[in-house]
Amino acid sequence: MAFDGHYDEWRLKRIRAIVEHYGAEWFRGKKLLELGCGHGDIGAAFWTLGADVVFVEGRKEHVKLIRARFPMIPSHKIIVADMDRGLNLVRDFGRFDLIIHLGLLYHLNHWQRSIAECGTIAPLMVLETEVSDSDDAAFELKVKEEGYDQALGGTGTRPSADFVERTLQNAGWDHDRLRDGRCNADIHRYDWPVKNTGTWEHGLRRFWWCSRS
Repeated sequence: MAFDGHYDEWRLKRIRAIVEHYGAEWFRGKKLLELGCGHGDIGAAFWTLGADVVFVEGRKEHVKLIRARFPMIPSHKIIVADMDRGLNLVRDFGRFDLIIHLGLLYHLNHWQRSIAECGTIAPLMVLETEVSDSDDAAFELKVKEEGYDQALGGTGTRPSADFVERTLQNAGWDHDRLRDGRCNADIHRYDWPVKNTGTWEHGLRRFWWCSRS
């Protein structure tokens, strides 16, 4: 059970893209929330830049490993929570400056609620997910999942990118989609053309910079 192999290059490229977008100095003193943090590597990278990060992960075994790997992070800032049940467990931390929402949305059944709730606690969000090959703004596929890095409740969703963008807009998020391949790594691709097959393929993804007034 490990987030390594193809994860390594992919993780580094996404971290680099985020740091370049905001600037390394921007993170110092900022409050970040990472949802679906896996083994904590991405949040820990921003912690080293001076950010105050709260880590949320659905699996207890992952949280145990985060605490062992990153002992400098206070234990109360590493939370076990099922994101399909909402953000109630993180509201005691108040508002955040940025939410890191990478590779989680498509593992959720109630993904639209996640987008809406994030808008109540932060003005900025980095959102990234697998999507279906469709430009229909109402298209989604429900997918049965199992495995250490899959849906906690067994059901994920592959919405179209247009459906994600419509949901962002309805929730009050401005959004700018990453259009180039700077985060492409191994099977993971962001600059692929839509062919409207109405299917999904592991690794076909989209990425957005999101903000609220």
